[in-house]
Amino acid sequence: MQRSHASKQAVLVFTLFAVGTLIAAPADEGVKMPSEFRSWYLVNSMLVTKEPNKFGLITGNHLVYINPSGLDRLKGGGSSAYPDGTIFVDDVREFSLDDGAYVEGGRKAVPVMVKDSKKYATTGGWGFQAWGGGDPAKPIVTDAPKQCFECHRSQKANDFVFSTYIK
Repeated sequence: MQRSHASKQAVLVFTLFAVGTLIAAPADEGVKMPSEFRSWYLVNSMLVTKEPNKFGLITGNHLVYINPSGLDRLKGGGSSAYPDGTIFVDDVREFSLDDGAYVEGGRKAVPVMVKDSKKYATTGGWGFQAWGGGDPAKPIVTDAPKQCFECHRSQKANDFVFSTYIK
């Protein structure tokens, strides 16, 4: 069950890849790519090895992080809202197989979701954006309600978040 749920959590922000291609889009000035997210708490990792797949994710090693603002809520679980300022990041990396071991490679994309209950009230309090190759000059979300939030509606009981704390 953990693995299945972990797989589902990766869908959280990343459905946008199933909807569109990596094209430039106007950036939401409120959603920026954090620079130090790899020092945050690693929520989960998932290796996606084929496209298309039932999760709508691009292939790669998905490393999902949360910032300190949301960590207590993640650990506590339940239905309460994440605090404003919570950020989830998916660092999507290339991977290769080397003598039976999957090895992390270059960055493919960086999807981000940011909690601001007032600014993003129409999308459950979450703002969404992703950047091709992790390049802040290459935003790829053009319609967050359709590309991102549509999938998150199913997780309303968890404040629209697929991620859960795995002990």
